[in-house]
Amino acid sequence: MINISAEKGIYSTPVEIRVAAAVSQLPIVRGLAETLVLLSEFTLDEVADVRLAVDEVCSNLIEVAAPDSYLNCRFVVGEADLLVHVSGLAATEGLPDQRSFGWHVLRTLADSVEAHQAPYDATAAGYPTWVEFRRARAEA
Repeated sequence: MINISAEKGIYSTPVEIRVAAAVSQLPIVRGLAETLVLLSEFTLDEVADVRLAVDEVCSNLIEVAAPDSYLNCRFVVGEADLLVHVSGLAATEGLPDQRSFGWHVLRTLADSVEAHQAPYDATAAGYPTWVEFRRARAEA
């Protein structure tokens, strides 16, 4: 659901999308992230960095996703930064490998990165898992 208030514009208004936890959905999430940061006057380098970071987070969560589950992506553009929160349901216990090359790239592209996993949820049949990162806007 996209919820942009005419009064606030895109600043501080969360923009959310829910997609199947499948590689085929990555272009949709990347495209939304790219559009948001372009509209928010991030530099072209920052746009590329955010797009790559979103791709890395989503790819990691898709890799561990429970069958037929979804990714929930939330973007909040602030005056000075972008906060991205991606959550999904993992089939097995354990966070994405934070020693991988992709995770190293993610830490390089973002100003902060956090990953969390909740205990097994029998109702959902998986482990709720989420990754959140923040990317600051360059000083003008």
